[in-house]
Amino acid sequence: MHIEQRGSGPDLVMLHGWSMHSGVWHELADRLANRFTLHLVDLPGHGLSDWQPAAFDLDNLLPALADKLPQRAVWLGWSLGGLLSLAFAQQYPVRVSKLNLMAATPRFVQGPDWPCAMQSEIFENFAASLDVNQQQTLQRFLMLQAKGVDNSRATIRDLSERLAIQHSPAPAALHAGLDCLLKLDMREALANLSCPVQLLLGTRDTLIPAAMAEYARRLNPALQVVMLEGLGHAPFIAQAAACQQQIEQFIDG
Repeated sequence: MHIEQRGSGPDLVMLHGWSMHSGVWHELADRLANRFTLHLVDLPGHGLSDWQPAAFDLDNLLPALADKLPQRAVWLGWSLGGLLSLAFAQQYPVRVSKLNLMAATPRFVQGPDWPCAMQSEIFENFAASLDVNQQQTLQRFLMLQAKGVDNSRATIRDLSERLAIQHSPAPAALHAGLDCLLKLDMREALANLSCPVQLLLGTRDTLIPAAMAEYARRLNPALQVVMLEGLGHAPFIAQAAACQQQIEQFIDG
């Protein structure tokens, strides 16, 4: 697994979202590297990380991350990366000093007791279309992330450029990531976390309804919630400075 280390200061692990790679953090990483030692992870089959069968199974992925990352660090996970960060914090609680969940949720699909999420059919349709035209499917997902937000064209262009910098994700890795979004339920992990947790959400996120924050607070009343006005599923692309400010205040706090 490829992990780039840069900057100086306290350790900060950063996990990207579905279909992307660590380069997506570029502007935010440049800002945070002035104060923190960043550990920029390319998840299996993404960026510069090779793909091995079953690499996204938590029994394989979490020990692999534990083996390569600091013994104790702040973790920052975006979208799928947030879901996996929750799983890591549940499995290795002493390894996570603080957890920032950016545009992330403990459960991405709706259920009888979890209405504040997407319909499972959306992810299932993405999985089906991957086998037909992977590049078109990824572009559709980028457009969904930026839909309805301020400067949506700039966000789509930036995400597209970041995606193109590295090799295309391995098809099996994309399917495995979608499987995580469909099946993982980390609500118990969020409820039982002992470390401080911050939730950064865009008010116009089309993948995670703003109402999810209240349901998350019911699971963990100590949860710190920040709503970023006018931003969508990739707030650090549109407003890197605002995200940096909130992250640093949370870590310093």
